[in-house]
Amino acid sequence: MSSWFRRPAREPEGKLYKGSHAAFGRSFALVQLTAGRRPYLLYLPKGYSAAKRLPMVVMLHGCRQDADTFAHVTRMNGIADRENFLVLYPEQRRLANSFRCWNWFSRSAQTGAGEAAILADMIRSISDEYGVDSERVYIAGLSAGAAMANNLAVCHAELFAACALHSGLPFAAATSSHEAIKAMRDGARHDAHETGKRAFMQSRGKAGEIPALVIQGTADEVVNPVNARQLAAQFAVLNELLAEHSRLQTGAPREKISNNRNSSTYPYEITDVFRGGQVLIRKILVSGLGHAWSGGAEDYHYSDPRGPNASELICDFFAEYGLRDTATTGGM
Repeated sequence: MSSWFRRPAREPEGKLYKGSHAAFGRSFALVQLTAGRRPYLLYLPKGYSAAKRLPMVVMLHGCRQDADTFAHVTRMNGIADRENFLVLYPEQRRLANSFRCWNWFSRSAQTGAGEAAILADMIRSISDEYGVDSERVYIAGLSAGAAMANNLAVCHAELFAACALHSGLPFAAATSSHEAIKAMRDGARHDAHETGKRAFMQSRGKAGEIPALVIQGTADEVVNPVNARQLAAQFAVLNELLAEHSRLQTGAPREKISNNRNSSTYPYEITDVFRGGQVLIRKILVSGLGHAWSGGAEDYHYSDPRGPNASELICDFFAEYGLRDTATTGGM
């Protein structure tokens, strides 16, 4: 049975901590100052012990959300209790963006500086302080959070084992707020090959590939579903270039498409791209889903409980890359 069907049986039993992280630095090569403070929530699963190096999932909220809302919408903490991992919820400040959007479209964030550097430094600091397994750190986001997660997965690729992007946009799809709105409405202005090349240039020669999950609603009127196709294509080109750069002998990628229908959720289509027997890129299109977290909690904006559980789908994908201690993952 697909594990998206599972729901946390009870309220999370771990501990939730509020914090704030300041990052200060200077990159002379980019002539870019990095200075800023961002609050966060950190969830430690029940039975957490620093003696055991656990994985961590980083969750970036969308516009008009905050860390607490996103934790409630996604219900990731209940899954963290079950699967035994930490969850970090960074939060955008209104002073940085009046709508609490992550400024993914800034040129600095697309070079790994600016807000991307603040978040990367936060992730490193939390990982060190709480004994996180540095080989099992993952990042996911919704909308603007997904676009910023894309920046981080590309520009700070060494930090993450895999990424998941819900209602997101391709790398460098815009370089201003005006362009961002246009890209959300119409898709990226560059083709997949150009976008993949740009991402590769910013990946700083990461050794290995970047596994990616893309989730998108077909009825999304905020982020045009064409962005999901472009986003998956970006990672296809990027991973091809990374494989060549790293001289990986993984064979040609192959694609598999499957349809899933359940009377209690929107139907959805999964497109998997396999490399060397493992899913490298997974795209999930949810029929009828608008601009909302699929399978999220009721009574929240940007959350639709009628969709398949995106948090479970994300954890299933991350399990392909070590999230769970056991080798078994939920079937698709």
